[in-house]
Amino acid sequence: MMKGTVIGALIAVSLSISAAEETDSMAKEASVAKDAKTFLESAVPDAKTYREETKNNLEAKGVLKGIQELPINKLFFVESEQGTYIVSSDGRFVFEGVLKDVWHRKTIKDLADAKSVERTPVSNIGFEPEEQLAHFKFGNPKLPRQGVAFVDPTSPHTGVFLKHLMQKEKEVNWTVILMPLIGGNNAIDRSRRLWCATDEKQAKIDLIEGSGKSFGKFKEDCSEQPILMGMMLTDVFRIKSLPHLIREDGLVSEGFPEKFDDWFKQP
Repeated sequence: MMKGTVIGALIAVSLSISAAEETDSMAKEASVAKDAKTFLESAVPDAKTYREETKNNLEAKGVLKGIQELPINKLFFVESEQGTYIVSSDGRFVFEGVLKDVWHRKTIKDLADAKSVERTPVSNIGFEPEEQLAHFKFGNPKLPRQGVAFVDPTSPHTGVFLKHLMQKEKEVNWTVILMPLIGGNNAIDRSRRLWCATDEKQAKIDLIEGSGKSFGKFKEDCSEQPILMGMMLTDVFRIKSLPHLIREDGLVSEGFPEKFDDWFKQP
């Protein structure tokens, strides 16, 4: 399933790159795909045993012959008197067998199990944006991280969200990840400039204000791979709109909630 995710994400990335850059981008995509595969298959230490066991069980089925995406938008876990099964939202596909959640490291046996994995804490995903993705930190670094947010630097909603964080700078701590998917090539170019700017403080202001005062000087050998890798994670985190917010415990908001504080404080 992870390989299918990476393939689909690569298609999305390639569509956002101009034809003039196509030749050069192929080599970059191959490198990013390799890094992304490692990223997606990585695990927090206490999850490695469960993931390895699941991997071995899949490999026991033999050499992979191919992958085909199924026309499914949603899946539902159903518990009945006679057992459990999984069904697509249109009732077309029904799956019977063992369902494992490798992010939560558990087998889904009943409705209680299914409900317990509705939210996925950021730490369960083996997710380390501060090391692997193009990001900026907003808020008070003395506080534990409260969540991660994916943003497009050309979207006006990004500025609205970040201005709200800055108004409560001493009370919050968020990691903001660049995901230039809305503004096309302009968004990709802007992300590169923000990420590679030597003046990170000004770059954060530019991200909020939509300005470019930090674009005068850039870091030497600044890699754009963390930006491209971030663009490949839309399927992994089921991102449909930006900004996409994930509270540290896994609560998700698709877009910036008008009443952000109420959303953040809910159980």
